[in-house]
Amino acid sequence: MPTETARATADGRRTRGQQTRRRLLEATVRVVGRDGPAGVTHRSVAAEAGLAKSLATYHFATIDELLVAALAEGTEQYARELADSLPAAATPAELAGYLAACFNEGRAEWLGSYELLLHAARRPALREAALTWSRWTAELARRYTDDPVAVDAFVSILDGAGLLALLSDDPIDAGRLARLFDRALRPPPRS
Repeated sequence: MPTETARATADGRRTRGQQTRRRLLEATVRVVGRDGPAGVTHRSVAAEAGLAKSLATYHFATIDELLVAALAEGTEQYARELADSLPAAATPAELAGYLAACFNEGRAEWLGSYELLLHAARRPALREAALTWSRWTAELARRYTDDPVAVDAFVSILDGAGLLALLSDDPIDAGRLARLFDRALRPPPRS
């Protein structure tokens, strides 16, 4: 049976390993945002994270593993932050305000995430992680509607608004996004 000291040592190593892994994943998104997916190497990510290259290769044997984990964990982290920050009963306008603020404040990270999403079209290993984003945004829409067309419209609006904002270097307009969300999620009554 392990001693208290052995358990504490193991827990400390595990915690440091988790922190190192997170630093590497955050660095990966920054490298992708700055240099594109082709700029991701164990060396470039380790340098960005301020770590030894050996730690990058220890935690992620291949670049695909690194890219998949960065995309999947980035989506999961963002979903957790949203759940912690925005009440489930938030209106579409409040959701739009929150999403626009996150995008506008974290533009470089969003650029990296979008680059990874697009890169998945050519890298089958990334596709499942990329589809996690669409499933997550669909779940957001289902807070407001069970209409599958409205859910698809919401996913398309969010992705399209983000891509257009990145292409134009303009911030996302929260009011415009709120109007689009409201139209998609609460369609006007039919006459």
